[in-house]
Amino acid sequence: MCLDFYELVFLHDSLNMQPRHGTYALIFSATGKRRIAVGKIGTLQVQPGFYIYVGSAFGPGGLKARIAHHSRIPTRPHWHIDYLTADLVLTEIWYTFDPVHREHQWADRIANIKGASVPLAGFGSSDCGCPSHLLFLNLKPAIGTFRRKVQAGTDKHGKVLFKKIAQSRDI
Repeated sequence: MCLDFYELVFLHDSLNMQPRHGTYALIFSATGKRRIAVGKIGTLQVQPGFYIYVGSAFGPGGLKARIAHHSRIPTRPHWHIDYLTADLVLTEIWYTFDPVHREHQWADRIANIKGASVPLAGFGSSDCGCPSHLLFLNLKPAIGTFRRKVQAGTDKHGKVLFKKIAQSRDI
């Protein structure tokens, strides 16, 4: 199926998302090996498996606007993740409507999942001290495990929600 259908399916689904602030994780799958140049930070050596990108949305339009942006292939990449959206398949979105910036905590918790690794240092984290906001796992991470990890020992963490995205293109 064509990319236009993929975008329409996601954008229709995202209409239910509210334009509130929060933190999100995009779960992408990759089925083959390839190299992707990512701006000035280097080249990502894509391997089959799952890539998780963690970010926050505290600007105009909140999560709804940011996730809609990430569902399209940009003509001029702005964020590091924009370089990957054409080559990976978005399969799930995890998010929380929460007034606290949680992306650093989420990246740390995902990095501590057994088998997780940093595929490209500095990805999405050029404005903070995190090693990366992009993590790689051979196996698809479970939302239940992630929820337990981020809410353990965290005071007043918002509920972690998720949306499955229909895979409509072959990569």
